[in-house]
Amino acid sequence: MTNDSNPRPVNTKLQVEIDAKLNQRKVQKIEPKRRTRIEKMTLIMSWFMVILMVGGMFYAAVNALGWM
Repeated sequence: MTNDSNPRPVNTKLQVEIDAKLNQRKVQKIEPKRRTRIEKMTLIMSWFMVILMVGGMFYAAVNALGWM
């Protein structure tokens, strides 16, 4: 159990050094790279293939049940 009524003494010089070191290590915020044309086309084609595959599975399931 800690007693919060008596806070520890803080060495301000040491705290400033620690804060400076931590600020040096912060990672710069990187802007996301824009997708190239070939990456966009690949993404569209992959989604198209997934939709076709799922549609084919539904078609096969319906044919296996004999509803068509």
